[in-house]
Amino acid sequence: MLLFFGALLSVASLEPFRGNASHFSAAGLKEAGRQARANRLHKKGAIGTKENPNARQEYEIQRLKDPATGKIPEGIRELELAYSDKILTAEQILRGTNPYGKLVTYTWDRRGPYNVGGRTRALAIDIGNENRILAGGVSGGMWRSSNGGTSWIKVTDPNMLHSVTTVAQDKRAGKRNIWYYGTGELLGNSANATGASYYGNGIFKSIDNGVTWNPLPSTQTDDYTRFTDVFQYTYRVATNPANTRQDEVLAATAGSIHRSVDGGTTWNYVLGLGADQEDFNTSPFFTDVTVGNNGSMYATLSQYANGGRVSSAKGIFRSINGTTWTDITPTGFPATYQRIVMDIAPSNENIVYFLVHTEEQEGSEANLWKYEYVSGNGSGAGGKWTDLTANLPMLGDKTGDLDLQGGYNMVVRVKPNNPNYVVLGGTNLYRSTSGFSNKTATSWIGGYNAENEDFSLYDNHHPDQHEVAFYRGAPNSMISAHDGGLSRTTNNLADSVKWESLNRGYQTTQFYTVSMDLNTTDDLVVGGMQDNGCWAVDNIEEQTSWVEQLGGDGAFTAVTTHSILVSSQSGTIYRFAFDNAGEYDGYARIDPPKATGYLFINPYTIDPNNEYTMYLPAGDTLWRNKNISRIPANSTGNQSALGWEVVTKLGASEEISAVSVSKSPANVVYFGTRGGKLYKFEDGSAATPVRTSITGANFPNGNIGCIAIDPRDANKAIVVFTNYKVESLFYTTNGGTSWTAISGNLEENGQVSGNGPSTRWVTILPNPDGTSKYLVGTSTGLYSTSTLTGRTTNWIREGSTSIGQVPVDMVLSRTTDDLVLVGTHGNGVYSRRYSGPLASKEEIANATQVGLKQNYPNPFRQGGITTIPFVLERAANVQLLVYDLSGRVVASLLNGKKQAGQHQITWDGRNSSGGTVASGTYLYQLTIDNKRYTRRMTFIR
Repeated sequence: MLLFFGALLSVASLEPFRGNASHFSAAGLKEAGRQARANRLHKKGAIGTKENPNARQEYEIQRLKDPATGKIPEGIRELELAYSDKILTAEQILRGTNPYGKLVTYTWDRRGPYNVGGRTRALAIDIGNENRILAGGVSGGMWRSSNGGTSWIKVTDPNMLHSVTTVAQDKRAGKRNIWYYGTGELLGNSANATGASYYGNGIFKSIDNGVTWNPLPSTQTDDYTRFTDVFQYTYRVATNPANTRQDEVLAATAGSIHRSVDGGTTWNYVLGLGADQEDFNTSPFFTDVTVGNNGSMYATLSQYANGGRVSSAKGIFRSINGTTWTDITPTGFPATYQRIVMDIAPSNENIVYFLVHTEEQEGSEANLWKYEYVSGNGSGAGGKWTDLTANLPMLGDKTGDLDLQGGYNMVVRVKPNNPNYVVLGGTNLYRSTSGFSNKTATSWIGGYNAENEDFSLYDNHHPDQHEVAFYRGAPNSMISAHDGGLSRTTNNLADSVKWESLNRGYQTTQFYTVSMDLNTTDDLVVGGMQDNGCWAVDNIEEQTSWVEQLGGDGAFTAVTTHSILVSSQSGTIYRFAFDNAGEYDGYARIDPPKATGYLFINPYTIDPNNEYTMYLPAGDTLWRNKNISRIPANSTGNQSALGWEVVTKLGASEEISAVSVSKSPANVVYFGTRGGKLYKFEDGSAATPVRTSITGANFPNGNIGCIAIDPRDANKAIVVFTNYKVESLFYTTNGGTSWTAISGNLEENGQVSGNGPSTRWVTILPNPDGTSKYLVGTSTGLYSTSTLTGRTTNWIREGSTSIGQVPVDMVLSRTTDDLVLVGTHGNGVYSRRYSGPLASKEEIANATQVGLKQNYPNPFRQGGITTIPFVLERAANVQLLVYDLSGRVVASLLNGKKQAGQHQITWDGRNSSGGTVASGTYLYQLTIDNKRYTRRMTFIR
C-alpha cells in the first residue's frame, strides 16, 4: 500500500518536555559559526566529489544494496511502505482498550531546523493570491504557506509518499483552486542508482487550493517490484490556460509526454515513448514540457535513453493542440545532449529559452539556445534560433562557472515583464538583462559566495538551483528553490541581489546524523544534513533558529562538555572548543593528516567516559586519539597529527563502517565493517589493544551501520545491518560470544527475502527497574519495543502522525532525562522524553483486537483483487460496504455474524450489479454492532 488514509481521531496531546538550558551559550554557538564562515570552513556539497562524482550514490548503494545481487531492490520504496502500513502503530495501541494502566508514548515534538530547508524541486506562487505559495521537497512532502512564506504547513499526510518534484496550478479563472504535483526523482535521490532509485507513484491533485491532496488513479501503479509505469518519474506537470473547454494537463514523465483533457482522470501518450510503453531502454531518459498562456506548447526529449543508449525519439518539439507535435530542433544543436529545461517568456510568448546539458566540451557541460517563433508550425524558416552558449556565465575561480552537475541542478526562467531578463541556475544562480546575448550584462546572484573561492554560501541563499518563481504582480520579486530550501528577493535588479530565507518552519531537511551530550540534560542538538552542512541549536523550542557550524554535506557530529565536533563528506572533521562557561574558544581541524579511505559519510565516536578520547575509522584502519584537546584550537584550519595513532589495521579488503565505545564498564570498543565483520577491544585504552573477532556465525555479508551498546552493561549490544534483503538486527548478552537475531516483524513474514525496511540506527534506553526500551530508525520511520524475543520480537511504529514513514537515519537516547532524539532524512529532527514503559505484550495484543485495517494492495487494478482485513474482539454482527465519494453504496461485501478473531474479505472492483466500477477513490465501511470504521482505497481500470 502506498497511501494511508486513517480515520481522523481526536487524541489529547501530551505536554512537550522542556529540558535544561544548554551549557553552551547562544553567543558562543553564533561565534563558532561566524568563525567558521570567516575562516572558510566550507566545502562544496554535491552529489559527489571532484575525485569521485558518484561518491554519494556509491555510499548509498553500499549501505542499502541486497548483497546477493549487488543492487538496491527494484521498487523497494513502495514495497517497504506497503509492508510498514501493516505494522501496528503506537497510536493504535493508545486508542485500544488499556486495562493495564500503561500508556505508550506517542507524541513527538518537532525540533526544526526552523530556518533551514531541504532540497526543493517544486515551487509555485498562486496567481490569484500571491501570499499563497506551494513548495515541495523531494523527500519532505508538499508544503503550503498562506501568508507569503511567514509560516508553512505540511499538507502531505505523514504516511503518504513524500516525494514531490513538480507542482502546477490551473490558471484559468474559476479553476485556480485546482493544483497538481508530480513525484519521483530520477537524478539526485539519496538512494539513487541506475535502475534502482526510489520511485514516485504518479500525480496528485488538489481541488481546494492545495490544502488536501489525492492521487490520480490513472497515474498510479500497484506493481511496485519494478519500473512499470512512466508516471513513477514525473519531471513536470503543466496546465493549458488557453483551453477553456477542457481541463487540459500535460505531464513530462520518464520517456514520454502525456496529455489529459479531463483533469487527469485519463491520459493519452502524445510524444516520446511508444504508445505501448514497452521499451524504456530506447526512450528518452529526461523530458520536459511547458505551456504558454496562449496555448503554445513545447516539449524536450533527451538524446540518451536508459543505460546510455540513444533514444528512439529526441529533440525539441512544438505544438498548438497537444496532439500534433513538430520537431523544431535547430541545425547545429549539440551532437550529444541529455536533460533540457526551458521557459517561455511571459511578455512575448514567441520567445523560448532552452538550457541544455551536454557532454563536457572545452570545460563546459551546458548549451543555451533562444528560439523565436515566426510562422506556421515553427520549424525551418518558421522559427529563428540563436546559440547563446558562448555567453554562458563562466566567471572562473573554484565556484564561479556554471556547473550543472551532470544535469542534477538546472533551471532557466524569464521575468514576466521583460523577455531579456533571464535567470539561469546550476550550482549558482545567475541573471542576464540582455537575454545572455552578451557577457557584460550577466551577474552572479545566488548559490556560492561570489566574493570568495571557499564554497561559502551566498547570504540567505544556497547552491544547487532547481526552480525560480516570479511574482506576476511585482516582477522584481522572485523566489528561488534550491538544495537549501527557499529564498526570496524583492529587488532582482539590484547590483547586489539581497535574499531573505523563507525557511520559517519549512521542515524538509535531510539529516544523516544528529547528536547531543549524553551525559547532561542540555538542550543543545547538532546535526549533519545532506548538502546543508552541520548546524546547531541550543533550545528545545521548534521556532528557535539553528546556527551553521560547517558547510558541505554535513556528516557525523558529537557534543561533549567542552566540544562540538562537526564533519563534512569524506572525513573532514573540526572541533569547536568551549570553556567552562560555555563560551567559544576557537576551532581546530582534527582529522589525522595521514588517514585515507574515508566513507562519504564517515563515522567516528567519542568515549562516553572521556570527552577527549576519539576513535576514527578510515578505510581498513582504526585511529585513536586519547586527547584531541592537545590539537590547538587556533582557528587556522590546519591539520595536526598530535595524539593520533593507529590502533588496528584490518587489511585492504575491509572497510570499517561503525565504531562504538562502552559506558559501563569503560573502554570496551566494538567496530564493524561493510562486509559484515565485527571486532572488539576489551580494553581500548591499552597501549596496544588486543583485537578479537566476534563476528556472529549468523551474520549476513552486509554493511554494519551502527553498534548500540547498553550503557549499563557492555556485554549487551545490538548490531545493525543496513542492507535490504538481509536479517537486520542482532543482539548479544555475552559480549559477542553469541548473537540472536531480533529484527522480528521488521522482516516481512519473518523472511529476509521480504520487503522489510532498511534499518539504520538503534538506541538502548535503560529503565530504572532493569528493563530497557529499544528504538530503531529505519527507512520507513521509527520503531520501538520493550522486549527482545529473538525472531518473534514485536516492533511497533512510533510517531505515525508526526514522524510518519520518512527515513530515520539516526536515533539517540540518554539516561539523564530519558530524552530520545530522532534525525529524519526529509523532515528534520524530532524529540521527546519517555515518562513510562513502552507498550507491553498485553497492550499490543489488545490493540490488534480493534476494527478495520487498511486494504492491500492499494491502489489495485482491474483484473486483480484487494484484501480488506479486520479483527473482531468478540463475536458480532458485521456489515462491510463500499461507497463512492458521493456516498452511494457501490458494493456490499459482507452482512452477517462473524466470530472473534482475524478476518479478510476480498474485492475485485465489481459493483453489486456485476459491472466494473470506474477508476477513483472509494470508501469502505465496516459496521460492528452499530459501531462504524471507515477507510479509503483506490481502484484503477
